[in-house]
Amino acid sequence: MDAIISGGTHVIIADIASFFSNIRKSDAALKISKYSSDPKFIELFNRAIKVDLDNHEIIWRHKDAFPYGDIGVGQGVCLSPFLGNLVLSDIDKELNMGDCSCIRYVDDIIIIAPSGRAASARFRKAKKLLQDKGMEFSHEKTSITPIEVSQKFEYLGIEFNNRMIRPSQKSRNSILKRTMDVASLSLQMIKSSQSASEFNTNYSIPRTLSKISGMSRGWANHYRFCNDIETIINVDRKISNSFLSYSKKSIEIAKQKIDEGKQDLAASYLGYSGMTGVDFDPFGWDQ
Repeated sequence: MDAIISGGTHVIIADIASFFSNIRKSDAALKISKYSSDPKFIELFNRAIKVDLDNHEIIWRHKDAFPYGDIGVGQGVCLSPFLGNLVLSDIDKELNMGDCSCIRYVDDIIIIAPSGRAASARFRKAKKLLQDKGMEFSHEKTSITPIEVSQKFEYLGIEFNNRMIRPSQKSRNSILKRTMDVASLSLQMIKSSQSASEFNTNYSIPRTLSKISGMSRGWANHYRFCNDIETIINVDRKISNSFLSYSKKSIEIAKQKIDEGKQDLAASYLGYSGMTGVDFDPFGWDQ
């Protein structure tokens, strides 16, 4: 990959429209038959990818999630990504011949070429190959104009900007919102609880703080290959501020409950459940 990325390198980002809904099961079955001569395995494979619903007339509104017939495979089914890779394996090989590279992750494609003209030519070839499979590129998510590699572009939630690699703005906004939502929900549950027995300790202060920390760490680990560390650190600072703000507000509420004489409720906010919820059944002892 290093050899192809130079001053004149261009990229095209593309997305295959309705990918799983347009996979032909017969193409996958034909491909499998080239790799296996075991009739029992082939029969099992064909049965595994076939979708027949007895109640298809009832759930017709959701027919896209349960493709009927040869065209389309179920989304969320463990075999579906395999079928997609199987059907497009020849296309993947063909698009990576010559002076261009093509990376495909499920339905997201990036073409890397030594020039804008080469990128456009490879895109036209990809479009023709997909048409032969009954597929096409999404008009909304595909930009057919080649982009110089020195310019800003995004692929798979990663922003590439003149040799700087960072999480996309959408991803950064998402982790900030999700961590803030976790804190807000906990505060909401704390404020609305009137007794220790009704408070769900899953929203306790320690668990919430641990959850926020884990989300931040997991997000950073996902992008540990990025070289724009400062952008990731800035996100961490914002999450840290949210973390501290939540801590202050939740502890203040807990202290207020202690002042009101509701120590058990304050303790539940801090994660202590103790004997709450224990259904006592005293043993009878006749005098």
